[in-house]
Amino acid sequence: MACPHARHSRALEVKRSIGRGLRPLLAASHGPGNTRGVSGDLVGRAVNAVLVPPQAERFASLTGADPDRLVLNVNGWNKLVLVDSDRVFLFPRSAGGVEWFERELTAYRALAGARLSVVPRLLGRWADPEIYPFPFAAVTRLRGAVPADPEPFIGQLGRAVARWHELEPPPLAGARPPKHHDVPWQNWLRRALDPATCAAAAAEAARLLDRPDRAAAWADLLARAARLTPVLVHGDIHEDQLLADGGELTGILDWETARVDHPFWDFDFGEWGTGLWRRRRRDFGTLWARGWAAYALARGLDPDSGPLETAFRLRHALRLLGDPGDPVVLGTLEEQLADL
Repeated sequence: MACPHARHSRALEVKRSIGRGLRPLLAASHGPGNTRGVSGDLVGRAVNAVLVPPQAERFASLTGADPDRLVLNVNGWNKLVLVDSDRVFLFPRSAGGVEWFERELTAYRALAGARLSVVPRLLGRWADPEIYPFPFAAVTRLRGAVPADPEPFIGQLGRAVARWHELEPPPLAGARPPKHHDVPWQNWLRRALDPATCAAAAAEAARLLDRPDRAAAWADLLARAARLTPVLVHGDIHEDQLLADGGELTGILDWETARVDHPFWDFDFGEWGTGLWRRRRRDFGTLWARGWAAYALARGLDPDSGPLETAFRLRHALRLLGDPGDPVVLGTLEEQLADL
């Protein structure tokens, strides 16, 4: 646990009134005329917000897309999206976004080996400066919609995570943790998940939290966690990255944050928004146990979720020690210590 990330908090507070941004537009259940998540009116063709008419004509000739049917989404941090009926076109916003774009495509190529229906499939990549100054690509559009209550899908998510964690990690040039991880409590967690520093991290937590009686137990749990080897992680899973349809998890989207890292990072509720924290913060232990049990069964690992829960609860306790924040959302330090 840590505080729900600020990128998602505000959007998740209002998403049910203004729409859900990029992720549901990737879902086939949202028709091409849908404009939820757009503030104000769009005058003219959506495609022309990305491509001027001559570029759009050349784009249509190259890809076979009908520019008049495309829906624009501008909510991505690093990319613009044009949504067709059965595919999604990805355009880096700027030169700085190309790095993230290429990493996402590399992830899709690697993930194709797992044959996961919940991951978009790369359909094509083009580089034509007469159309767009940077490379662009198309991926499959998945069915489903962002679930209003994602908790029932945690088990299915755990099984899907296990599939891509079994893959040979691809080379991901420049891949790194997001900037918001460069804070003391996140840096503590990195030390806690490293075999060389997990014992010292446990001792540090016991000292800072004034729980010397728990030092040995925490050291054992973190040592067990640290034995897990690095894998390909999505790195930014949260409720708006998920699609579901009829009780089935159908999509896990936006792989630009993929990196090779400790498996626990794909179970991090700190990336989720405040809605989940308000509703289910006290049930996180149950949710972790459910997701980890499904994951561990698929990978043949120890099904005990104790190391996972301990690592994230200690991180959150250390975060609260420095900044209590809003207890309605984050809970209290005493609450965390009671669960440790």
